Amino acid sequence: MKKLNVAKTIPGGAAALCFMTPLWAKDGNEALAAVIDQQKTQLPIMLDLMTRIDTIAYADHTVLYNLTINGYNGRPGEKVYYDSYLTQQIQGSLCKQTAYLLVLELGNKITYSYSSSTGEFITSITLSRKDCE
Repeated sequence: MKKLNVAKTIPGGAAALCFMTPLWAKDGNEALAAVIDQQKTQLPIMLDLMTRIDTIAYADHTVLYNLTINGYNGRPGEKVYYDSYLTQQIQGSLCKQTAYLLVLELGNKITYSYSSSTGEFITSITLSRKDCE
């Protein structure tokens, strides 16, 4: 089985991905699954004082991050605020990062699912290649 070094593919950029064969995409997705398996061993991990990544999964061409927001109280308007704010932040940030663009160019989606520290669902944000065009 061919191993793909993801770090070496990043400098090629998204333009090079236009010429990928299905075999390359398959190898890329296998490499992605291996990277996610390694990331799982480091969880949970705090991203900042309020946000923790609890789990990461990869299935059906979707990378799923389950995150907890500490300090979420469910006050009126809070859920709408987080949905709007997180959507803008995630789309603005991820669409500028080559590693995430590579994941999307392989035909995958990335979903961030946020819950409170008490388990209350806050929002879910999914990005596909079209969201970063």
